[in-house]
Amino acid sequence: MKNLNYLVIVLLVSLIYTNANAQKMAIGIEGGINISNASINPTVTTDSRTGVIVGTLLDVNFTPQITLTPGIRFVMKGFSNTYTNANNVSQTDTYKLNYLEFPVLLKIKFPLTEVKPFLAAGPVFGINLSANLDQTAGSQSASSDVSNNVESIDFGLLFAGGLDFKVGANTALFFQAGYQLGLSNIAKNTGTTTIKNYAIQITGGVKFGI
Repeated sequence: MKNLNYLVIVLLVSLIYTNANAQKMAIGIEGGINISNASINPTVTTDSRTGVIVGTLLDVNFTPQITLTPGIRFVMKGFSNTYTNANNVSQTDTYKLNYLEFPVLLKIKFPLTEVKPFLAAGPVFGINLSANLDQTAGSQSASSDVSNNVESIDFGLLFAGGLDFKVGANTALFFQAGYQLGLSNIAKNTGTTTIKNYAIQITGGVKFGI
């Protein structure tokens, strides 16, 4: 019984401490660029595709230093490959992939004054919205839907760092740069070929305390 009472007291003190140190939640909007590419095995030389990122996020502050940030984002990904085709003509295939992504990041913040640097990492769950292939060979070009060749689900990890700038009592601006590592093979019906997305992401936005 004494041990149980002790445990209850510890839990109550912990809850009181957590609530006393908890900060307001904040909802935000973000936008930026996604410089994406793909890792292909067997090895194929590819070039990056630059697209946009647009989304919303929610900061849930457990302590002044620790924040959980789930979000929803529309992300443009893809890559291109240039080679000499069977007609001895230089051809470029550009894969345009659009995703709805759900990142869940754990942020470690370093509160200074009005500027708060942070590091973040966490999983990213993506749903493929569309997949198109643009092919250009000389003066000829064509576009086709290749959704049947792309897995509907993509999973990866995001590692990032950034800064929060307090500009008002309940308003902050933020800047974030990160690297997203794809863990899933997005290629479907391709035998032994594996294709994994990866990207450099640069975003910024505004958050409002709630």
